[in-house]
Amino acid sequence: MMKTILLTAVGSASAASVNAQLQAAGHRVVGCDIYPQAWNCTSCEVNAFFQAVLTTDRAAYIAQMEEAVVREHVDFLIPLTDVEVDVLCREKARFAALGCTVCTPDEGVAELCRNKLDMAKMLSERGVCRTIPTRSPYGWEPEESDFPLMLKPLSGRSSQGLAVVRTKEAYHAALKNRADYIAQPFIEGGVFTIDVARDAHGSVQCLCREELLRTVNGLGTTVQIHPGHPLETICAKVAEAAGIVGVVNMEFIGRGGEYYFLEVNPRFSGGVGFSIAAGVDFANLEIAIFSGEAIGARPDVCEMTLSRRFEPVITEK
Repeated sequence: MMKTILLTAVGSASAASVNAQLQAAGHRVVGCDIYPQAWNCTSCEVNAFFQAVLTTDRAAYIAQMEEAVVREHVDFLIPLTDVEVDVLCREKARFAALGCTVCTPDEGVAELCRNKLDMAKMLSERGVCRTIPTRSPYGWEPEESDFPLMLKPLSGRSSQGLAVVRTKEAYHAALKNRADYIAQPFIEGGVFTIDVARDAHGSVQCLCREELLRTVNGLGTTVQIHPGHPLETICAKVAEAAGIVGVVNMEFIGRGGEYYFLEVNPRFSGGVGFSIAAGVDFANLEIAIFSGEAIGARPDVCEMTLSRRFEPVITEK
């Protein structure tokens, strides 16, 4: 049955693939973005579009989303960026009263995912996976043997705000710039991103990719798909431990056959299109999950390499 789905931030990296899959399944897609429609391709490909206000004006943003839900008869609202997840995961009941399901993990789960310190602590205490020792750097003086250190924003997104520091001078200089860092030993290795779908019945579908090339802000451009990778089993356990329902992505660092947990992002990954191209339709899995369905086992996928294409498209004349 056709549903109307509102995608936010349709200029983001995941939007084109998610929109295409939803429309191919017969759904009507309404899109919004903070930039004008002609400024990105996917804004021109959705069935209807409006320009969104910034989430920094929380009241205006929520009011605009409510108006769009009523005007467009929206059944499902899918936020595609962290800042929108942060706002909308708290408003599920408000939108449910309008007949619209907000497709994010519940508020407490989303907040756990976004808090790197609490998530690492929970996973470590439960022995779910190998974590990197994580602590607050404020009031802590590292020894020379502690370097190099990775400093990350506590609730950071993508790779923004990361700092690798190798000396005490660099460490203290970085701490002066912001007050929300966590500190971890810097581990060099391959980056593995796993798209994870978990339904309310406990069924999980995962697909692991190794990011061979990525941009400075963490967007994979060439990847190797590894179906059946051990990280898929680990991610299913992470999803269960955190109480995740919906589609999320998880990142690990791999070195010497060991895999170290980095983070859970409670939204589609920017590279979810790789998984979709490989044969796992995470876009429509999201709709199935938030419709209360059981998603069953993942379809068979083969090992493959995929690369992202960037090309110009005329959006307005």
